[in-house]
Amino acid sequence: MASVLPYGALDREHLVKHLLELARRVGVGNVTMRNLAAEAGTSPSSVYYHVKDKAALLDLLVDSVLESIEIPVDGDWEDRVVTLHTNAWQALVAIPGIAALIQQRPLIGAADTMDRTVKQIMTESGWAPADVDAAHAVLYIHLLGSVQLEHHLRRTGAGDAQLLFQHGLRVILAGLHHTRAAPTNDQRRPS
Repeated sequence: MASVLPYGALDREHLVKHLLELARRVGVGNVTMRNLAAEAGTSPSSVYYHVKDKAALLDLLVDSVLESIEIPVDGDWEDRVVTLHTNAWQALVAIPGIAALIQQRPLIGAADTMDRTVKQIMTESGWAPADVDAAHAVLYIHLLGSVQLEHHLRRTGAGDAQLLFQHGLRVILAGLHHTRAAPTNDQRRPS
């Protein structure tokens, strides 16, 4: 437990710092208002002053993790998608249970911003919006599934999920290129 903070010393930045440290150490499932207060060296009432309940605390956790993901600005769309998803994987894998939590929360705040950013980068490929949505869904499922796989492998001591994640990204992108290059049924029919 950290040393006790003087009254009024807990601010949102301090709270988020300790929230992330707690979640990294104990996992999302063990993040509570009381545990966070102990981590931050304050009382639960001080935590409640900044966060109204556990649902808001978990929203703050998701937003804080997603906001920490570095968004690449250089390179073509494909390089940026790979870099962004790799950055996201690294940020998410540091917090056991975060992938499941993200899937349970509404797409608001930083999650919505991240979703729109990925789609904006993918739109640079020139694909139709429906194709961008479908490709994004596949990448999103791969990202969160790979994070959950890493957490499982850590518990069992087997495998290297990061290698599997990177391989999966390459396979997905190769499939997207193939899909885009392949003629559609309409293009194959003789006139």
